Amino acid sequence: MKTNRIPLTSIICVFSVFTFIIQILILLHSNSYAVYKCSTWINSEKVTDSRYQQKAYNLVSYKDYLNKPSSDLTKLHSAWRKEATLFQRVPEQKRYLTIGIPTVRRVGDEYIMKTIKSIVNFTRTEELKEIYIVIFLADFNETWRADISGRIKKSYSNLITSGTLIVISSWESFYPPLDNLKHTYNDNDDKRKWRSKQNVDYAFIFLYSQNLSTYYIQMEDDIFTVPGYLQVIKDYVSEFKTPWTCLEFSELGFIGKLYHSYDLEKLAKMVLLFYEEQPCDFTFLYFNLQMLQFTRYIRRPTIFQHVGIRSSLPGKIQPLKDRYFDNLDKSYKGDNPPAKIYTNMDIEPSFTPEMAYSREPGYFWSKGNGKANDWFTVVFDEPQRLDSIIIDTGSREHPEDKIEHGKLQASLSLVSVSSSQPKCTNDILLGYFENGDIKVGNLTSTLGPFKIHCVSIILTETQSWWIIIKEIAIFVAT
Repeated sequence: MKTNRIPLTSIICVFSVFTFIIQILILLHSNSYAVYKCSTWINSEKVTDSRYQQKAYNLVSYKDYLNKPSSDLTKLHSAWRKEATLFQRVPEQKRYLTIGIPTVRRVGDEYIMKTIKSIVNFTRTEELKEIYIVIFLADFNETWRADISGRIKKSYSNLITSGTLIVISSWESFYPPLDNLKHTYNDNDDKRKWRSKQNVDYAFIFLYSQNLSTYYIQMEDDIFTVPGYLQVIKDYVSEFKTPWTCLEFSELGFIGKLYHSYDLEKLAKMVLLFYEEQPCDFTFLYFNLQMLQFTRYIRRPTIFQHVGIRSSLPGKIQPLKDRYFDNLDKSYKGDNPPAKIYTNMDIEPSFTPEMAYSREPGYFWSKGNGKANDWFTVVFDEPQRLDSIIIDTGSREHPEDKIEHGKLQASLSLVSVSSSQPKCTNDILLGYFENGDIKVGNLTSTLGPFKIHCVSIILTETQSWWIIIKEIAIFVAT
């Protein structure tokens, strides 16, 4: 039987067509899979991105970290300052300077009232309108808080009424738990708790004060200042020509550190961020670096001295002294009857001629070197019989600013007094300065029964240095 055979060429042709069809199907399937895969990847990517964003939102942010020590201070309700203010209301008028002083209860010694007294007494009456003094009662002992606030109100009611003196307090819920703190600087539990709370104290007073004035200066509650301190600050700020973050008026700790008020919120946040790691004495230095101030600017001589012996940390003795704080105390404290003071020397505004004659801390400092025939004259309101005179020039920090060549004379007559210069006559030479000092005694024998109208210091040669007259002590005959 004859078989019908399919030609080989036909088989090859059919196979080729079949292969072609299979390739097309594979290609279509492949493209379909790629489209599906691409679509799936996009959808998956959206889901992944959404999850990533959700995860990012759940991470601890900068503000979340601030929530650890307290609620986010930038989101406290608008009346929180009013609630913190014990007397009067929160001031609205912006002034030049805010002086911030946190204080807590101490075991044994107490310094806060003397600190306030020093600042108030050495602020001129007209300058009180330029400053705020913010006292932060940062202890939760209600008995202590009532006692201190009552004494402040009794002693300084006028300053409280005028808004110059502000007393504030906080609430315990503002503070973080102060247990199980990080172990740093090899400090024991009590010290870590003390310094961590102190950091939060500082942050609170920073934030309270940030809108009160152009500048803010931080103090401790156991300091002493000098007459004319505010003018010293003003002069140093105005003379400073380079950008700055912090100017220092004490070398110690966190005393006398001056900031622009617009930086206080940043400083508060940084102190809170590291509240349990380190004391603010260290943090502020790092803050200055972050603000691109790489040099410490310490004004010398400094104008705030640490006087406390017992720290606010129970059991800690801390008799630190600022080595750049000049000794302004008077040693002899003469009778110094009422008088007017005149000089032709240029005057450093913060160290007036009256400071040399006053029995209070302070001295006269010329603005420029002394020249031959420069004079400094005391004119008594009423002529006096004198027993002795002691004059001390130069200072501990500026021993070269003394009178090297000068004489002392007394005048029996006063012809006239202009606004800037008295005309004294019938002069009697009392002696010459030696090594910056002069002491003359037994004047009842030298001057006899005569009363003296004027006592004058006269430079006999030009000097290379400025002139400090630290103390003029005049003792009258009885």
